[in-house]
Amino acid sequence: MRPPPFTPSRAWLLASLFVSAHAWAQGEDALICQDASVPPGAQQVGATQPLFRDCPRVEDVDFTGRANGKKYYAGFYAIGAKSPSMYDTAQDGVVIKRGGLLTTVKTDSTPGGFPLLAGNRPFYIEAQTVLSNTHPDNFPAIWLMPIEHNLRMEDVYEGDPKSFERWFELDIDEGGFGPGGHHTAISWTGIWPNYKKIQNPNPTSKAPLDRTRPNVFGVSYDPATLTVRWWVNGQQVLEAGAPYVPEIARRQNFYLIVSSQSRKNVNDYQTTFMGVRAFSSEAAPAARANARIPARGKP
Repeated sequence: MRPPPFTPSRAWLLASLFVSAHAWAQGEDALICQDASVPPGAQQVGATQPLFRDCPRVEDVDFTGRANGKKYYAGFYAIGAKSPSMYDTAQDGVVIKRGGLLTTVKTDSTPGGFPLLAGNRPFYIEAQTVLSNTHPDNFPAIWLMPIEHNLRMEDVYEGDPKSFERWFELDIDEGGFGPGGHHTAISWTGIWPNYKKIQNPNPTSKAPLDRTRPNVFGVSYDPATLTVRWWVNGQQVLEAGAPYVPEIARRQNFYLIVSSQSRKNVNDYQTTFMGVRAFSSEAAPAARANARIPARGKP
């Protein structure tokens, strides 16, 4: 079944709602990692089973990229591990300095302590972040990648040409594209380095968003209709479907990346990663991490 047509006017009408006082309160007044309720975005797709919920801490980060069972890794399969100097402890989270990133899988693209988000069933995930400043050079991002897209090329499927990869990238939010959030569903195909992509149109909200205040960015995914919906501070702001959400997503398994990228490295800033929680339509088969949920304000 194909999802309903993309309707930008309806989507951005919804987007304007999240600047309300209620929306800001959802981002600021509580840490999502201390909230055991099921968020509206998860309920909407029937993803009511908790997968993990965590308040990040520096001691939960592996800086080698290779340790088994860690919650977070300071590295990525394409670039290796980042220096510990790019991270710091915050009162409510982990500071990721410019150029740093955290992922929930090892740099060899094998699982860490958190279960993956299986593309064959509905899921919802959200992360809470705050930036130190709003310089236009900042390029913060919260995104999902399939673990199958790796140096072993496990996203090459039977029946496709040799070395022809297919994968789905889901960008929960990226900063610096406009006054509001930027949310993209990207279908990638091709043989390296000549990859091709298609992505949903009109992904940038015109509703202003203050990134120096805590915000909660979420996304839901429904494999039955190949539909994703983005949420900001408890409000749905956008949705997209096929062909931007490809069928191959149903065969892939996704992990979280939170990064403090930069466009031209002309401004120093940092992202404080405050919390994450994820839900599925059923319990994940992988062992769940023992997420620590400290009292707010306790390091």
